[in-house]
Amino acid sequence: MSVANLITLARLPLLILLLALLFTVPSWGWQLVGLGLLILLFLLDWADGYVARRRREVTELGAVLDVALDRAVENILWVAFLALGMVPLAVPVIFLIRSFVVDGIRGVALAKGKPGFAMMHSPLGRFLVASRFMRALYGLAKGVTFSFLWLTHALTFRDPAAALALQPVNLGLILISTALCVLRGVPVLLDGRLYFRSQGD
Repeated sequence: MSVANLITLARLPLLILLLALLFTVPSWGWQLVGLGLLILLFLLDWADGYVARRRREVTELGAVLDVALDRAVENILWVAFLALGMVPLAVPVIFLIRSFVVDGIRGVALAKGKPGFAMMHSPLGRFLVASRFMRALYGLAKGVTFSFLWLTHALTFRDPAAALALQPVNLGLILISTALCVLRGVPVLLDGRLYFRSQGD
């Protein structure tokens, strides 16, 4: 297996470790360790793509694993923070629906010979969904949001007043991440209609 794919797969046990820390270790110090590991989790998402391009290990398997781990990380973390009472129910619902719908449409496009971002044909769709800028912005928004949520959770064990003060910041970051999720999902729906019309469905 390629180095890039091993980096991708390493995110799964790290995610499980993070969940264990989040729910079973009520300690300020250990929660800070968890925050560091969370940041590492998101850095690995960048690293696998960088290594794949650098070592010319870009493969269909790597692309599938990367998307699968991205979905697992973001959706599981949203549900985890929902369980902690830090995120409204609507947020993981939106992300889950978006994941299923977008990936379903991409599966149809792939069957038509248009893998991944290649299915986007409108200029706006290509920018919002496929451009490196928007992909990086979306990843950064989620990374910052989850990091602040984790920091807030950690502060509840040391300084509850500081944790409470971060709630408006968290809400703003959650709204930004959710807005970007929807903004990048709608063009897939619009451009994806082409592949369904061609089937006569």
